[in-house]
Amino acid sequence: MKPFAERNKFVIGALGIVAILAIVAVGLQWNKLPFVHSENHYSAYFSEAGGLKTGAAVQVAGYRVGEVTSVDLDGTQVRVEFAINDDIRLGERSEANIRTKSLLGSKVLEITPRGDGHLSSIPLDRTKPPYQLPDALGDLSATISDLNTNG
Repeated sequence: MKPFAERNKFVIGALGIVAILAIVAVGLQWNKLPFVHSENHYSAYFSEAGGLKTGAAVQVAGYRVGEVTSVDLDGTQVRVEFAINDDIRLGERSEANIRTKSLLGSKVLEITPRGDGHLSSIPLDRTKPPYQLPDALGDLSATISDLNTNG
């Protein structure tokens, strides 16, 4: 075996650069490694997306457990695909709601686990789109019209 000082410095430098690049690549993609972070993938159908975007947080009981992986139109419905940690179990009667996270209007997908079986996708009848300003104004006008202002 050759002493370290007698080895080709170009080969040693190239191997060092390759090793550093590999470490950086693994560090930047840490959450996508299958043996480090495993997750289950599900989908939910909504009547409207209401501003939900890819990369939005998925929450269960207010705790972040995953993220939205895609928001696509599927006929007349919106299909939201999401990934959550594999330690969260969703039953066959689970529900999904799009909620407003902040005053600036960013959205999160709130999942309510229900049922005993295994979930494949959440159908339209167990999802709710976000409560928007036009909805609030419509509810306000309905409430005001029902008021009795005659003395």
